[in-house]
Amino acid sequence: MGFQELDIKRTYINKGDDNFVDKFLNPALREAKLYRRAAADFSSSVFNLILNSLPTFVHNGGKIELVISPELQKEDVEAIEAGLEAKDKKIGEVFLKQFNNELAHIDKNGAQVLYELIANDILNIKIASVKTGYGMYHDKIGILTDNYGNDIVFIGSPNSSYNAYINNYEKIRIRRGWVDSESEDVKDEIDEFSKLWDKQNEYLEIYNFKEALLKNIIHYCETAFPETGKDGAPVKLFPYQEEAVSNWVNNGYKGFYTMATGTGKTWTAIFSAKRLLEKEGNKLIVIAAPYKHLVKQWCRDVAKMFKENTRIVLVSSENPEWENEVSHAIIARKYDPDVNIVIITTIKSFYLDKFFAVLSKSDSEKLLIVDEAHRFTKRDKAIDDMFLYKLGLSATPMNGKNSEEGKELIAFFGGQVFSLPIEDALEKGFLLQYNYYPKFVYATFDEEYKFNKYTSDMFGCYNKQGELVDKEKLFRLIRARLRVLAMSAEKLSHVDEYFNLINPKNHFIVYCGDGRLNDEEDTSCDERYIQKIHNMLDSKGYKICQFTCNEKMDRRMDIIDDFDQGIIDGMVAIKCLDEGIDIPSIKSALILASNDDYREFVQRRGRILRKHPSKTIADIFDVIVLPQDADSKKMALIELRRFYEYAKLSYNKESNLNLLNNKLNEYGLTIDDVKFYVEVNEEVSLDE
Repeated sequence: MGFQELDIKRTYINKGDDNFVDKFLNPALREAKLYRRAAADFSSSVFNLILNSLPTFVHNGGKIELVISPELQKEDVEAIEAGLEAKDKKIGEVFLKQFNNELAHIDKNGAQVLYELIANDILNIKIASVKTGYGMYHDKIGILTDNYGNDIVFIGSPNSSYNAYINNYEKIRIRRGWVDSESEDVKDEIDEFSKLWDKQNEYLEIYNFKEALLKNIIHYCETAFPETGKDGAPVKLFPYQEEAVSNWVNNGYKGFYTMATGTGKTWTAIFSAKRLLEKEGNKLIVIAAPYKHLVKQWCRDVAKMFKENTRIVLVSSENPEWENEVSHAIIARKYDPDVNIVIITTIKSFYLDKFFAVLSKSDSEKLLIVDEAHRFTKRDKAIDDMFLYKLGLSATPMNGKNSEEGKELIAFFGGQVFSLPIEDALEKGFLLQYNYYPKFVYATFDEEYKFNKYTSDMFGCYNKQGELVDKEKLFRLIRARLRVLAMSAEKLSHVDEYFNLINPKNHFIVYCGDGRLNDEEDTSCDERYIQKIHNMLDSKGYKICQFTCNEKMDRRMDIIDDFDQGIIDGMVAIKCLDEGIDIPSIKSALILASNDDYREFVQRRGRILRKHPSKTIADIFDVIVLPQDADSKKMALIELRRFYEYAKLSYNKESNLNLLNNKLNEYGLTIDDVKFYVEVNEEVSLDE
């Protein structure tokens, strides 16, 4: 769709429901490829207001050219004329002062986006100054160009300073290049701007302060938002995280946080522990997480918060001395009660008898924090008795099919005290918007036969009363059936095509399977599959690493660091990249294989929705295997269920849901057939 299909009025104002930014500028930017703007100054207010349209504009390859003009004061000009100060230096000083004043009205996310726009030459700012005198370049026009060569010019001052934009009344006039009576005005303004941009205006001088702008934004972020600074800088919680901590405290230091992946569960939990220690005195803290690399990640973050008088002990197979280290820490604390003990363990090690034995040596009151708590399946009375305080964390306590286990999990920790579902996190801007691109392939007749045969055999795992009598066989058949989808011949034959979709060609991940799609004849098929993808990417010149359970913990952490720093372009992963791992720099994901698992859908999507200065929007490419036979509804149901889950919250939701409905109709299915039903608990009632 181009400009001509938009409902564009001749004039707008900056007030009310029919205001210039919402009704004209944002819709036009979503269709534009070039936005040229001349204004007296840089406006934080209008920048904030167009943030919602920038993801689509940038994703479509859009560019912004902005000319602004700081006004030199009399003493500035006199200093320049007397040779006391170089003109370019003085202009830069005046401009950056004004720019910094406007930065104060931009939040952390906006500042990060602004940095990336400038760093990647999406936003190019030039400074215009009159060659003589005390005046300033004061033209106020905007020019928008779409992909069809249509131009729009607007004339007026919607780009004034923060206070002016909020308080003033402005009228903006529109000229459309495809309308005969307006086309000459449009051409005249475009010619004028082009001469200015290309330094061909005889009355104006043009300067570029890109590097200085970037340095100033970095300095602003480090001072205004300390959590974005270097390691060791203090961390500040968002208001919703503070609310969660308060609710947990008011619930007697017990409860469960159901928070969307990427919204800061870890830091919310660490601050919760800190609040307990501040209010109730020293406690022994135990943190349990499902994977060894998450233990290391928790250690890194805990060390930032508890910098002094803290003994951190890591418990896993990676540390054979953990038993002695925990014992020594407990004994030492008897002589120095001010020392904090934080034990960070894998859930598997937590369940060991010797872990409970050594922990029992401490008579201190204890706090248990469990990350990805839906994996904390053994919750007996001994655990409940040992830990006076408890905190559970998960984005997916409910599995999408049976809510009873989730209810029992949440109740064990003391009830849900805070909930932030992904829908709310996206709407409120706590997570990054994403585009979802499904790609369809079709199973061969042999693959359909195998899939349907496994499905038929699954009925034999139940008796006539519908009771499951062979659980092991059932799971084996489920894995075999999913392997048919994962190893689809047509999927593998189009891998090159899918790689070409990834743009930019850095900071991407490829999901190759969940590590469980093995059959009895070849138990190494997962590793061979991921290695094949690795080799294909390597042959194309990509710098790639595998991220699987076979890599040791230190190697996994090195891979993550290399990925964040751009030393490698991407990662190919199976299962252990799904949960908990914090890699906000991920820009896109290609899903070549997936389980029929609600939690996996949520966790994988959450991996790439964390905000990062290098991202304005995220992309998910998903390869979906469909049957050729319209009666093979079960195969279609499994794959289209994932389609629906990713599509319903995507930035390009409308086109995706239209496509989904078409596919559902082909197999005689409905939206209700592919919905997961996740029951969300009410939060615990708290006393004022």
